[in-house]
Amino acid sequence: MRLNDETYEVARKSWVKNEQGEKVLVDKLRKVRPWFFEQDGGWYVQCKYGNKALTIGNGNSVFVKALKDIAGALNALKAATDAGELDEAIAKATQRRKAK
Repeated sequence: MRLNDETYEVARKSWVKNEQGEKVLVDKLRKVRPWFFEQDGGWYVQCKYGNKALTIGNGNSVFVKALKDIAGALNALKAATDAGELDEAIAKATQRRKAK
């Protein structure tokens, strides 16, 4: 995506009213935000559950030097997820705060 200056969008189904006032199901395109950002002379990669960044090790991101290394970091995060290593972090992210 970023290497080729492309944006990624997904189609979401949504009910809208047409000109006749009838509800119809249409596809709406929604941009997908990347899980990485540039800072400190490199790139930080986050693993997210919904909009929450998961805690990985001591922080919530992995640092890589070059943009081309992001794919390897994402593959490592996928392998960790498949192995069940992020189950505890996902459980923490899904817990709701108690109302005061």
